[in-house]
This record gives sequence, C-alpha cells and structure tokens, in this order.
Amino acid sequence: MATATQFHPLPVIGYPEAWYAKHIEDAHNAGDRHAHASYKVGQYVTLGLRADKSWEEKLKCFRHALKHYGIAPADADAVLQDFYRKLGDVIRRQAGQEAVRLSRAQADAWSIRLEMGSERAVVEDEAEVFFANLLGHSHDNPEWCGKESWQTLCAMRDRWI
Repeated sequence: MATATQFHPLPVIGYPEAWYAKHIEDAHNAGDRHAHASYKVGQYVTLGLRADKSWEEKLKCFRHALKHYGIAPADADAVLQDFYRKLGDVIRRQAGQEAVRLSRAQADAWSIRLEMGSERAVVEDEAEVFFANLLGHSHDNPEWCGKESWQTLCAMRDRWI
C-alpha cells in the first residue's frame, strides 16, 4: 500500500490507451490508489485531447478526471493534498489549452470569412454560440479551465462578440 511519503509522479499525456491500461492495472494490483489516480488522469486527459472527439466529448473526459481523480481523499495529509492539487492543475491546464486551441482555429476561420466579405454581425452571432458552447453562459472561470487559459479565452471571446 502506498504511503503519504511515497513519491507519486504526475501523469504523462499522449501515450496509447494500452500503456495506461497496463499501468492502471499495475497500480491497482499494488494497492497504490495515488499512482492509479495519476495514470487515470493521464488516460482521461489524453482521451480528451483526441482530435476525433467533439468539444462535448472532450469536456466530459476532463470533467470526469477532475471529479474522480483530481481531488484529494478525505484522509490525505498535506503532501498528498498538494499532489492531488497538482493533478487537478494538469487537467485544468490541458483542458484550457485545448479550448484555446479550438478557439484559435475558429477565430482564424472567422477572420478569413471577414476578409472574404462576410458580414461581421453574422460572424458575431456564430461566435456567441461557439463561446457559449465552449465556456457556458457564466462569466466565471469554469472548474475545468486553468486561469491563464481562461484569460486568453475571455480576450478571444470579447474580440468576436
């Protein structure tokens, strides 16, 4: 069983599903719930970054990782609380960067359309729907998004709406 003094590495992102499955099983069999959580974060973040997923599917992966693996257990000491805070930060950073990447791609497309003569009002209407789907209707930083990415997304949203 893992103890609070054992080192728990932060997850690696971008490995094949089989790699995560093996390491998750090994951590489970060893009774190391903290390594298990780290590998699960890596697995779900990697799934959330897949190009073939819609934003809704990506967000589901990021939120699942945060809810189930990015929160310290109730009995966690300060070291483990810090570890789980860092796991949550990994999820928020990756999710936020993915949202920024998608927003930049969409902004490039809108810019091209404006240069080709599309009406600004039409693009603004599309941007309003896009950012509402991406960020929701609140003006608060969503739980899945890192602060730096949130600031970038707000600036992009304000440019187009």
